[in-house]
Amino acid sequence: MIFFKNSIFLIIFLYSFNVLSEPLVNSYWLEDKICKEGFIVLEVYRSKKNYELAHIPCSVYTNFYESGWRENKNNIPLLLPKKDQLVKVIEEHGISNFDHVIISAPGTGLYDAAETTAIYFTFKYLGHEKISILDGGFKDWTKEWDRDLETGSKKVKRGKFVAKLNNNILAYKADVKELLSKTGYLVDARPSDMYLGINMDFPAIRNGTLPNAINIPNAWMLRNKTLYFQSIEKLKNIYNFSGVNYKEGIVSFCNAGLESALSWFVMSELLNYPNNKLYESSIAEWSLEESLPMLSRFKKIEVNISEGDGFSMKPDN
Repeated sequence: MIFFKNSIFLIIFLYSFNVLSEPLVNSYWLEDKICKEGFIVLEVYRSKKNYELAHIPCSVYTNFYESGWRENKNNIPLLLPKKDQLVKVIEEHGISNFDHVIISAPGTGLYDAAETTAIYFTFKYLGHEKISILDGGFKDWTKEWDRDLETGSKKVKRGKFVAKLNNNILAYKADVKELLSKTGYLVDARPSDMYLGINMDFPAIRNGTLPNAINIPNAWMLRNKTLYFQSIEKLKNIYNFSGVNYKEGIVSFCNAGLESALSWFVMSELLNYPNNKLYESSIAEWSLEESLPMLSRFKKIEVNISEGDGFSMKPDN
């Protein structure tokens, strides 16, 4: 009987150790979990001073660009570090395997939503399933006037984290090459002007997009330029409208794997598209190799204006 009870306890413990969590939660769900053992709110800020002015009680500060979540390799920015380095980053934030991590952003920067989904992706890559994003971020928490806030910062007790890599959510150059002839399997998450080839931004060094890629800008995923995600129904309609139906093996990309983390999150975690992957090197890697095709959909139209037409700046006689 004692052995049976211990076995049941072990099964329950192992189940709770890596239980699946809702990818998107709200502040009402979070209210009774702050400052509780087993729950850690990770607030993503560009400035620690802003975090110290006001944040969710007991939350932990992080900076996506400075806290070690990404690194530059071979002139390609924002790549995942090695497993041991990522484990160190997570442990330094006080996070252990049994913790349910809730990621929140202030909603003051252009890439706030992408940064939260990129960190979410990192946890998934390391095999951690107890991970969620706070829909609406810090602004959603402060919607209710009587919710507590905290100032300053506290030293975090180091966590203990064991990683189990999930390489199935990463796409590489070879994977992308296989999809170039298939329409609807490559999703460009950048703004339309970059997709069309009108404009170009760092770290891309060539204009345009990948052949047969479909453009679904990140801005479409969020409501009115906030950190609130569109409803599931609307997200489904957006992807159906764009010609990306429920299919296996879709790869998201952008300039450097940041914006496309948001696209990956929506398709993989909210819409449950199977075997969805992120090409983290994205255009930063692809555009370096001249032999790899890129398509500029924008065609320059030259307009010849004769001297006698109505557009001439020459004054009338």
